[in-house]
Amino acid sequence: MARVDPVQLDFLQTGNGSRLGRWLLVIGILAASISLLEYQKVSEHVQAQQAAIDKLRGMSRGSRPEIEAGDADSPEIQEQINKANVVLDQLNVPWGDLFAAIEMAQSSDVALLQVQPDARSRTVLLGGGARNLTAVLDYMGRLERAEDLSEVLLVSHKIEARKPGRPVEFILSGRWVEVP
Repeated sequence: MARVDPVQLDFLQTGNGSRLGRWLLVIGILAASISLLEYQKVSEHVQAQQAAIDKLRGMSRGSRPEIEAGDADSPEIQEQINKANVVLDQLNVPWGDLFAAIEMAQSSDVALLQVQPDARSRTVLLGGGARNLTAVLDYMGRLERAEDLSEVLLVSHKIEARKPGRPVEFILSGRWVEVP
């Protein structure tokens, strides 16, 4: 039988390694450093963009100040400033909250035909028709219980006595309140 020479394994190299290995290590560390710096830059940019978005959202929910006319402004300029303030009042209205409160009070017995908000006085006129006067009064109660509406009043009503079921045409008035 032939004799097999023993295998010598050297797990501990005494040399300094190859030049190629050292260069690859340096290039890898450099690439990781550049990637980390780029990640930090992109992360800061994303945070700045998120802060800008949050600021714009806050501005859209917040109120806009009125523009004041100066004493030296001409009458035409003062008229334009008044018109701009009317537009600002319209923009300051919490339209979404107002319409949500009106929609939540809706029922199958009431048909809302008209919504006339007045931004200056923070009031809204609601016109519609109902199956009967009880349905109108129930609708008023639901509107009054809404957080965004108060002082809901029956401005006028007309009972259609000649129509079957005696339906009622009505106009309601309410004041909307901004809920924080």
